[in-house]
Amino acid sequence: MNTSIPIEKFTENVLDAYAAIDSPRIKELIQALIKHFHSYIKETNLLESEWEFSWNFFAEMAKFTHHDRNEFLLLADVLGVSQLIEMINHQRPTNSVGFALVGPFYRANVPLRQKGESIASIDTLGKRVTIRGSVFDIADGKPIQNATLDIWQAATNGLYETQDSNQPDMNLRGKFQTDKNGTYELIALMPTPYPVPTDGPVGELLRVAKRHPNRPAHIHFIISADNYETLITQVFVSGDDLVNTDAVFTANETMIGNFIKENDHYSLTYNFQLSKGKSVYPKAPIQ
Repeated sequence: MNTSIPIEKFTENVLDAYAAIDSPRIKELIQALIKHFHSYIKETNLLESEWEFSWNFFAEMAKFTHHDRNEFLLLADVLGVSQLIEMINHQRPTNSVGFALVGPFYRANVPLRQKGESIASIDTLGKRVTIRGSVFDIADGKPIQNATLDIWQAATNGLYETQDSNQPDMNLRGKFQTDKNGTYELIALMPTPYPVPTDGPVGELLRVAKRHPNRPAHIHFIISADNYETLITQVFVSGDDLVNTDAVFTANETMIGNFIKENDHYSLTYNFQLSKGKSVYPKAPIQ
């Protein structure tokens, strides 16, 4: 007599084994993972050799994951998973600045700078851009006083200061606060494009997919204020062809800035809209 369990019944048995989880949300997450994982295996008729390749791939990713790099997060980024989570959790009007990834190079405890101050050290190479604008309530357009703008960017060599021993500590980083009219001003570098790390398994995946590893030129912003949802975003350069092929699928038309050249300097006017809500700051990957 054939007593083997049908494939469909096998998945049901596995789901039943996790039915006693107390937390409804954890139970939902675990059982959905099982359903979709099993469906993937059945849909693709996954071979044993392919499954072996999978666990070796993840083991290799673990070798490239340490205190200043997370290969697993990078994989989620280049597969569009990270940005999809942002889109689901932060749906905003199309005429407002969109949410973006916080990224792996955000650092806590950056210095508070004065209005109009530069985040670049004097010896930092590259063209400067004066960035000014306002922060206001997305519902009524009223300016928000004492909103904090937390800003960071890469140097012209494509490296953040934590990656580059030649840059001074906290270079190209700073916090600014809006005045009573909700306005801010600062000086930064013209942003530069750079590649995501490609020396690990994620780089090999990109090569197999014939995808370039580059991120468009951008500047990171976190805008926060009491009783408002914290906005995490990036500002990209209008006309940059890489916007349409961003390696991590973040860049889009809701985050484009019009950088205007003025002799050897640039200027950018950029406004940020905040929605009423809870002010929650992201955990910094780099403390």
